[in-house]
Amino acid sequence: MAVAVVDLAGRQAAHQVAEAARAELGSVDVLVNNAATEPQTRFHVLTAAEIEDVLQVDLISPLLLSRLVLPGMLSRGYGRIINVSSLAGHTSFPYTEAYAAAKDGLTAFSRVLTGDYRGTGVAATSLILGPVKDTGVSAQTLAETGLTASTAFSVTPERVAATVLRAIAKPKAEMVVSVGPGRILKALMDYFPGLGPAINRLSGATKLMAAVADYRESQRAQPTAPIGELNVQAERMGRWISPS
Repeated sequence: MAVAVVDLAGRQAAHQVAEAARAELGSVDVLVNNAATEPQTRFHVLTAAEIEDVLQVDLISPLLLSRLVLPGMLSRGYGRIINVSSLAGHTSFPYTEAYAAAKDGLTAFSRVLTGDYRGTGVAATSLILGPVKDTGVSAQTLAETGLTASTAFSVTPERVAATVLRAIAKPKAEMVVSVGPGRILKALMDYFPGLGPAINRLSGATKLMAAVADYRESQRAQPTAPIGELNVQAERMGRWISPS
């Protein structure tokens, strides 16, 4: 097994990951863009640098990395690019402005790329995720803040992994991974965007995320506390793993 760890906030990060993959594997047939960072605070509190950091990790680096591996995929007549997106933008999830913009950007990128390269053997899929249970930024947030939230509408990591495998075998431009009628929910939000904030209020998500934002902003006010400590660095790392 080979592993490379690169902070995708760096301007040369995509090149570093692509070079490491080429050196170890020789070629890349499947790319999964899964890294993300989310400040979880009110938008007006963020600095310009922090907003740029979110966009770099969540959108720009995945696009650049896709661009770097695409020529090799085209020359071999096979390639899969899996972009892990989110329902956050569609549901207007509180305090995720930069994150939601980046994740919706990945969905648009997957749509256009799949159309432009139809018939080449290369396809892109946007995995549009709802909440994921017991892992990732959400679980780390709850652990750090001591807050609690229902996981009734959360999917398991195993389900996400299984959907990635389906996307590799039978790619589609979009695949919604959510408990219940996720695709219908997404469609409703597209037509009736006001539903998102209403559902967030009724479900308690707005109140919960306000508490998280309060915690974040109190941490920022303490000079000895790392800004955005909850953005666990592993979440913003680009990692690739191959069989030995």
